[in-house]
Amino acid sequence: MMEAGQREALERLKESRIEGAIIIGGNGSQAGAYALSRAGLPVIGVASTIDNDLPGSDITIGVDTALNIALEAIDRLKVTASSHHRGLLVEVMGRNSGYLALMAGLAGGAEAIVIPEREITPEAIADIMRSAYDRGKKHALIVVAEGAANNAERLAPYFTDKSRLGFELRATILGHVQRGGAPTAFDRLLATRLGVGAIEAFVRGERGVLVGWIDGRVKTAPLSDVVRQLKLLDLSVLDMAEMLSK
Repeated sequence: MMEAGQREALERLKESRIEGAIIIGGNGSQAGAYALSRAGLPVIGVASTIDNDLPGSDITIGVDTALNIALEAIDRLKVTASSHHRGLLVEVMGRNSGYLALMAGLAGGAEAIVIPEREITPEAIADIMRSAYDRGKKHALIVVAEGAANNAERLAPYFTDKSRLGFELRATILGHVQRGGAPTAFDRLLATRLGVGAIEAFVRGERGVLVGWIDGRVKTAPLSDVVRQLKLLDLSVLDMAEMLSK
């Protein structure tokens, strides 16, 4: 059923006599787009969310920019951590998806990556951190997804006791700083391609679909499928990150 706000939005759109709408956004926006489509409004969605958790697109607008901002912050923090021989815990956004944490951790050379899709105990993280220092590293990095059970809020108090590691650990929550950067070239080009793809889909007569980037091409998927499916994270990438950190 449509919510009151959605019904009001639909009535306003009908009164404006527009021929259709292009709705840019992630899961919530596309759920709204699907509801409007079922109510009779010609709608096309465009995949855009930094979480990269939207089915119907391999990568969504904003992901590359958010990832690069997170990676730049990690690189800067690692310099300080190395000079002071500290452990470093960095939390990135992503809601219930670990994509940003996984990719930022892999690219940033993290010793441990904590994501909702594969939880890890604080004790196991401590073992990984101590092992890094035993191998002669000057710092040890944990990258955590905000949606993980053991996120920064829960892990930071655990590591307040220095005896758990034998060295100091500092926590940094990047938060919404990841959403405010200048778009990367990749995101600008992706947005252009998907925007043009949305117009072309309208011209072809497609309605109630999401325009996304699949296998290196602009493609459409039914919104009915998008809102009912769950986008799974490729955990083999986490296996690779864990192997490289040893």
